Formats: sequence, structure tokens, C-alpha cells
Amino acid sequence: MKVKSSLLTRTNDSIILGKGNAIPRATKQANKVAINKLQSVAWEMNEELLMFPEFRDEYVPDTAMTKLEARQAKDAFNIRDAETDDVIEYLLLNGNRFFFGWRYDKRGRMYSQGYHINPQGNQYRKAMLQFADKEVLNAEGKRYLLIDIANTYGYDKLTWFQRTMKAKAMVADIFADGRSRDKKIRAYASNADDHLLFMKAILAWKAGVIEGKAIGHNMGLDGTASGIQFMSALSACSVSARQSNVHACEERTTAHNVQDRIAELELELASL
Repeated sequence: MKVKSSLLTRTNDSIILGKGNAIPRATKQANKVAINKLQSVAWEMNEELLMFPEFRDEYVPDTAMTKLEARQAKDAFNIRDAETDDVIEYLLLNGNRFFFGWRYDKRGRMYSQGYHINPQGNQYRKAMLQFADKEVLNAEGKRYLLIDIANTYGYDKLTWFQRTMKAKAMVADIFADGRSRDKKIRAYASNADDHLLFMKAILAWKAGVIEGKAIGHNMGLDGTASGIQFMSALSACSVSARQSNVHACEERTTAHNVQDRIAELELELASL
């Protein structure tokens, strides 16, 4: 199936990043279908999260810098921060529906061409974005949203079951009293590893589960036991391939079990 690209490029633009890569062979061999699928995904700004006063990018000084370098770095940060605000305002005023262009690097990894707004940026830039085309959550969607809440809070090394239980306890506490929701969200977020992404996930739970609305929440999730996947492919081990989710016909729960066991082993090693 052909997917129409949402990106218009110049004639001599290369699909491969880097100087000297705009060669016919590289462009011809690149997987344009995968790029076009990414470029056909519509995004929007997360307006509810933008309304939180504390939703700001943070300048983190580098202690190794000289005073002059630190001042210059902070000035550059402030300029980019102001430019980001202008871009956000422009997008909101012009329909709040937009697309990203994507490119490959030499290793085949794909990168968004966004700068001020970028789904691969820091947590500030990831948190401000969500999918423009929304869906009502089913049972699996709610489960993954719980995983996202736990991951962003700092429980990403626990088993899937443990993460789900931790997240359920948090949302039960936060939404027990409607009058203090925002206060509790801020309190939990202040202790989260990725506080902005945690706020985003909690607000998605409020809209998608508490209120039953269609949402466009997107989340980051590490590959399903990718180390085992690569080893199973290199060794041509069909058993490992099935249990690490390499075989598309295998149920995803199998990969979850492998991840849980890896998490348990990591915790055991950490306690030694």
C-alpha cells in the first residue's frame, strides 16, 4: 500500500543525512515506504499540558564551562526558548495539525527533521506533542498507559506487573478527590524521573480513562528484549525468536514474560 508523504522536498534533497550522501544508489535503496508512513502521521500540540505554568524547558548549566561559556550557553538557550514559544503559537493559530519530515542516517536509523518542535527531543519537546488523530482506549491501551505512567515516574526497571500495580496506586490516589487533582499531579510530578512526561501521561489518563474521551497520547517504549532478539536472529534460534517477539505471529505477552524475567535478574544482580 502506498502512503502519500506529507513532506515536500527540494529536487536535490537527500533522504540520507550527512554531507556526501545524496547519491542516487543510496536514495534508490532507502526504504521510502517506512519514511512516508512516519511523514503521514499527523501531530498536534498538547494544549492542556501547555496550560500548566510549570511546563517549561529547563536550562541545566554545565559546571565544566567557563563563566563566559556558561553565559553564552544560557543566552543561546533563552533565544531558542523564545523561538520555541513563537513556533508553538504559530502552530496553535494555524489549526494545530502538522507533520514532520524524516530522514535516515547511514546506519538506517530514522530522525525527525523538527528543531524547535521535535518528537525525538528532550522531555519538554516530547511532552508537548501528541497524535492529532485520536482513539478511544481499549483494555490494552489502558494497560500501556499505566506502563507509561510507571516508566516516567521511575519504575521502568520493574516487571510489567509491578509497574502496572504502582501506576494503579498513583492514579487511584490522584483521582480520588476531584478538587485536588492538579495539586496531586504536581506533587507526584515533582518526584518523577521525567516530570513533564509523567504529567502528560497522567493527563492522558484523566481524559482517556476518567472522562472516556478519545485521546492521541503517544509514549516511548524500549524494544522488546532487543538484545535477545538480535542474538536469536544471529544464531538462527527459532525458540528464542518466538519468545522475544521476533516472530510476528507470536502473542505479545510472551515478550512481556521475557522482559519481566530480565527485570527480575537485574534487580537480583543489583542487590548483590
